[in-house]
Amino acid sequence: MKRIKNILCGLLLTVTLLSSCTSFDELNTDPIRLQDANPGTFLNPILYEMSSYNWNRYNSYTFAVMQSKVATNSTSGVGWYNIGDGEGDGTWTNYYKWLNNIREMEKQAIALNEPNYQAISITLRSWIYQLLTDAFGDVPMTEASRGNEQLFTPKFDSQQQIYQKLIDDLEIANSLFDEASGLRYNKDGELLYETTAAVTAGKSEGIVRWRKFANSLRLRILLRVANVPVFNAKAELAKMINNPTVYPVFQSNDDAAMVYITGVFPQDPPMIRPQDLTAYIVVSDFFVDNLQKWNDPRLPIFITQATNNGKKSYIGWPSGYDLVPSFNASAPNQGIAKAPMQLALMTYAELEFIKAELALKGIAGSDAKGSYEKGVKAAIEQWGGVMPASYFEDSDAAYDGTLDRIMLQKFYALIFCDYQQWFEHNRTGLPELPRGAGIPDGNQMPKRFKYPATLQRTNLKNYQIAKENMGGDDVNISLIWQKK
Repeated sequence: MKRIKNILCGLLLTVTLLSSCTSFDELNTDPIRLQDANPGTFLNPILYEMSSYNWNRYNSYTFAVMQSKVATNSTSGVGWYNIGDGEGDGTWTNYYKWLNNIREMEKQAIALNEPNYQAISITLRSWIYQLLTDAFGDVPMTEASRGNEQLFTPKFDSQQQIYQKLIDDLEIANSLFDEASGLRYNKDGELLYETTAAVTAGKSEGIVRWRKFANSLRLRILLRVANVPVFNAKAELAKMINNPTVYPVFQSNDDAAMVYITGVFPQDPPMIRPQDLTAYIVVSDFFVDNLQKWNDPRLPIFITQATNNGKKSYIGWPSGYDLVPSFNASAPNQGIAKAPMQLALMTYAELEFIKAELALKGIAGSDAKGSYEKGVKAAIEQWGGVMPASYFEDSDAAYDGTLDRIMLQKFYALIFCDYQQWFEHNRTGLPELPRGAGIPDGNQMPKRFKYPATLQRTNLKNYQIAKENMGGDDVNISLIWQKK
């Protein structure tokens, strides 16, 4: 378990300085400049704030839109595919806020000739920009966060341009990481891998893991665009899988990009009141039934039992219902929201499911079954579950040579990992989700968020160009990598 003594005081100062900015200011003004700042000053605040925000976004959006949690007091939410125009506004604002800090972190890393901090900056920037472009489509990238250059109305880069830059940048990051040195400005360790300046047997274990994260993220990005003809993604995927020495990736849960939160100030959990996790909320029968069918040890970790007629059981409500069900249903387990806890940037289980899909499709590797089983085991153990020896003897849980089976287990592996379940469903159409009788006929799984309305006031010309390039600005516009 990763243990961090504290978050640098830069967190509170950074948040304070940023809190008075508008979303437009956060995108275009100078990054925060702390007195006597160094690249290490920015790292923990970025990790803590981004991972906490993404945990909350999973709970408030992804959990429901993926037909897993069900509101008991309303039929007008995202579980019925009612997506408000401002659903993505906070994502836009928060991501660009921390991209400003990453830009400053990278500039200082270059100025101080600190390649590890530079490589980490590139990795975190690539991670956030992928989330942004997958959530919105075309977004400002090349000209973003350049208010100090008097560039206040940044152009939007196309999805193709963004993805190519992410692929290229993470190649650069892989080559920049210096495993023979650590992070000299993070004397108490950083929040992801506890990296300090210490080196053991000629290597910094933290930097070894940061490099694995960069390459694992690159695999995720390449897989996302594997079927987009303009990219050479399949060949690049094969090159990476076939050269693990050049492109090391996650090999266990210890390598996974998980921010450990103690729950002791200033490391407060994303949800201060765990009871808010279950306020007017139950879980869906879709979410419950698969775990029950597999006799999965995550069932009691994720879900509590409901009482009906004096008997307790795991039972869910139909998602997207039209009439309120007449029985009690299971709720999410409040323990999920309690610290100490780990907040996912990217899990080892996801990496193994990527490998399983690549092997299944004949793109790279040959052991789809082995990667599938490693992914399931990692996903269970990530949550503290114990993998039953007989788990794969059940035909419902065993690898069956289909993408459907891989994606269903990957769905559970991505619980509380930002928007990844939503993105993966829009990429593959899997897992197949139920459609409740109460979902209006015209409502569909959203493909993206609408741009924040503030752009029409502050950057109208470039907003209009992006809107035309995207084919419109509504939630049903498909992105370049999505299954049509």
